[in-house]
Amino acid sequence: MVISLPVRLICHQCKTIIYEDPELTSPSEIIERNGSKCPHCSAALRFDPSSLTISVRGASKKGLLKIFQK
Repeated sequence: MVISLPVRLICHQCKTIIYEDPELTSPSEIIERNGSKCPHCSAALRFDPSSLTISVRGASKKGLLKIFQK
């Protein structure tokens, strides 16, 4: 069973959703596609894994937890 979770990249400054798709795409690739700037406010975009926020919402949360629990 494959669970497809939407991936969402949000500008830290204006909170605009820059990318949203169920397919996993690297944040670096998304940032590069946008010229390292938010298309809405032109804030500089960078990928810093230490500031990454991962959240699971909705019904898929139970399925995700079951996959990772041993």
